[in-house]
Amino acid sequence: MIYKRILIFGQPFNNFTGGGITLTNLFKGWPKEKIGAAYMGHGLYNVTTDVCDTVYQLGEEEHKWIFPFNLIQRKFPSGLKKFDPKVPAPFNFIQTGLRYKIVTQMFYPFLRWTGIYHFLSKITLSEKFKSWLEEFRPELLYLQVSTRDEIVFSINLINYLKVPSIIHMMDDWPSTISRQGLFKRVITRRIDKELRLLLDKVDLHLSISDAMSVEYLSRYNKRFIAFHNPIETEAWLPHCKKEFTLQKEDISILYSGRIGMGITDSIYEFGSAIDSINRNGNHIKLHIQTPTKDERILNQLKKYNCIVINPFAALEQLPGIFSEADILLLANDFSDHARDYLKLSMPTKASEYMISGTPVLVYSPEETAVTKFFSGNECGYCITVQDQKTIIRAIQFLIRDEKYREKISGKAVELAKSRFSAVTVRKAFQNLLIDLN
Repeated sequence: MIYKRILIFGQPFNNFTGGGITLTNLFKGWPKEKIGAAYMGHGLYNVTTDVCDTVYQLGEEEHKWIFPFNLIQRKFPSGLKKFDPKVPAPFNFIQTGLRYKIVTQMFYPFLRWTGIYHFLSKITLSEKFKSWLEEFRPELLYLQVSTRDEIVFSINLINYLKVPSIIHMMDDWPSTISRQGLFKRVITRRIDKELRLLLDKVDLHLSISDAMSVEYLSRYNKRFIAFHNPIETEAWLPHCKKEFTLQKEDISILYSGRIGMGITDSIYEFGSAIDSINRNGNHIKLHIQTPTKDERILNQLKKYNCIVINPFAALEQLPGIFSEADILLLANDFSDHARDYLKLSMPTKASEYMISGTPVLVYSPEETAVTKFFSGNECGYCITVQDQKTIIRAIQFLIRDEKYREKISGKAVELAKSRFSAVTVRKAFQNLLIDLN
């Protein structure tokens, strides 16, 4: 293959966000010297460099805040960011302190409610950034965006570079980007207009699920091709679960991934349900493995007796960790906001769950893409109602029925190998980009 020089904007490479992990797995094997990334300084933490080590930090010369917010925002220098390949990316640490609490729990929520949050900053093409672009000479532009300033900047970037462009949608954030506040309707219409302009300019439209492709064809009249997180099957299959007999005195359910927007109440509800089961003499632990740093969430999780917060684990440890669990949990909240935001999404970890061979328990509204996928393919047990008794019955059924667990496990593994193998998915993805003219 003749690879082209590609610029990534809107999502840095990392090993803890869905977008970052998917980006890494899709671009693995693309020549390092032909990949460059650009992102704002506040998002360039825990960056991984195994796939891309050329990163331009959009700092104070490009990322501009209006007065008086420019006086309180942290300033980042503009230019290439240096990474030491010998120093591994640190785990996403927990932020604490009075300033952090005031900013995250009061200041930003107020700005979002007023609606002015979407107009507080803009990203510009500085002379320094233009100079770097001329030196790097991108031939393709790949975008993962989710904010208004990123949409507007992407339009300007396309106009400036005049190279084929690709957009990859991870969640249905356009449905929830401005759902509250004084001027939500006006702001929603404006952002929708700007997004549609961006979609008109983009040459290749990618989604994260088949459900999103169907919805966006109707909504935006654009053909989106679905590319989900691919998996290195050769790294996972040696760990694939083969034994399904449970040790009743020590049953483990594992939830791995972020906890935050759209995924909070569902985890609490599972913790409460398991505590209720355990009061009758059962011994079930809900292990949580998350990069979430929100103190309020972590403190709430600790209130449930069944919950165990697992230590950070490197990516290469996940195949063993997932296969050692008895049940793996996929969870989405049932609120209107969560339904809209996650309805069309397939979690990054879904394919990893499947290839591990551990039975998957899905707790998500019936209309979500993840529920439709697992129920339609009979490769997981789905709870589609928000009800503690239903959760309890589902857990008890899975614990009791070994043959059923083995059945859904086998289907999940075979489907993961055929649909999400990195060898085939990555090749199809990269060929699609290389063939753009």
